[in-house]
Amino acid sequence: MYDSANPAGSTPRAPQPNEPAPVLYGESVTFTETSTPAPNSSPAYGAPADPSAATFSAPAYSASVDPNAAAFNAPAYGGAPAAEPPINMPWYGIDFLNAIKRFFTKYATFSGRASRGEFWWVMLFLFLVSFVFNLLTRASSFFNVLSAIWGLAILVPQIALAVRRVHDANLPGGWVALPYGIEVVGAMVISFSMVGTVASGLSGSSSGLGSGVVGMLIGALIVLGGAVTAIVLFAKQSDPQGARFDRR
Repeated sequence: MYDSANPAGSTPRAPQPNEPAPVLYGESVTFTETSTPAPNSSPAYGAPADPSAATFSAPAYSASVDPNAAAFNAPAYGGAPAAEPPINMPWYGIDFLNAIKRFFTKYATFSGRASRGEFWWVMLFLFLVSFVFNLLTRASSFFNVLSAIWGLAILVPQIALAVRRVHDANLPGGWVALPYGIEVVGAMVISFSMVGTVASGLSGSSSGLGSGVVGMLIGALIVLGGAVTAIVLFAKQSDPQGARFDRR
């Protein structure tokens, strides 16, 4: 019989380890497909899970949660929180009426923080009240007295709110003096320039009149710079590190 493994008829060699048996001429060959099982991605029941595949966003239900830090200490400007935070905490996503209520409730509170909503809703409210007073004073001078009383009444809470707003940006309250100081300097420049302009007009000096006008323009630019500084400062984003200014 013809041996395909030894075609020349020589002495057959011994089979090597792991070597398939020689196929004889005329014999049928059956091929079998050996498949490698796919690795099982899911662990066997009772086997320890892969720690790298754990979901770390799941809360630990046995751990204690600080309600102030968890629910009220993170900004949520897209909408109001589910419940009103404590009065000593900033209210992110506050509405117009609640901002006004907090403004008067925390009348002289300089500690703690105030969100951007708490600050800018109150600024809108004060602007509207001032606009109404300006309209009423044209009808009667009595409203001038009321406007002056109103301005004195909101002076302290307005400064306190500004201090709490910069606290929320993790800045000391002294930063409040920066925009107001710039505006005061600008107002002083305008006042001195006006006095110089009037004095030059009375004396008939044209050079003094021109310098007075230039001085008023410079003072107006300084006041405008103070207003821009205030907008940038009080519109700063909240910083969680500002909690260091909260009352302990």
